[in-house]
Amino acid sequence: MGTCTVVDHANCFDRQSRRNVLLYAGGAVAAVAGVAALLRGGGSAGDGIDAREKASIDALRDEAGFRRSYDGHVQLLTREGDPVELRLDAKVPGTVLMRDKDGYVYFITINNIQQIDLTDDYVVMALFGDGAWQDSMQRLTAKDEAGGLVDVMLDADAFRDLISVME
Repeated sequence: MGTCTVVDHANCFDRQSRRNVLLYAGGAVAAVAGVAALLRGGGSAGDGIDAREKASIDALRDEAGFRRSYDGHVQLLTREGDPVELRLDAKVPGTVLMRDKDGYVYFITINNIQQIDLTDDYVVMALFGDGAWQDSMQRLTAKDEAGGLVDVMLDADAFRDLISVME
């Protein structure tokens, strides 16, 4: 990356630098929100966050390509902006299960990580913030009664109840 002037400084960040800024800012926002909640007497870091702070956190998540629902479930956003819900496989370490908007189930195995904490925004941003996951995800298939391979499709509730692809 070349030198930046004051005028074009905003355009000087390449994608990796932008991602690093988001990771740093996301961690900083979460830390500030947690400290503020504790100082206000909140029971946990999530309590006591006002609408402006929540909007700021949600904007950082959108910038990093994911959303978190009120119940904590994570949805990555594809390049087209479609949601892909995430959950961990409880029996295969380092495996993340994914469900697209049409109900198809996919998986990614991250070989160098045995335990993934999807409740931590920083972890989600670090693992999925660059969007490369879209090129790595593999559609889950199973054998039907006739012995042929079919794509696995699940509704949202069945996906959330899924414990492992090994069942």
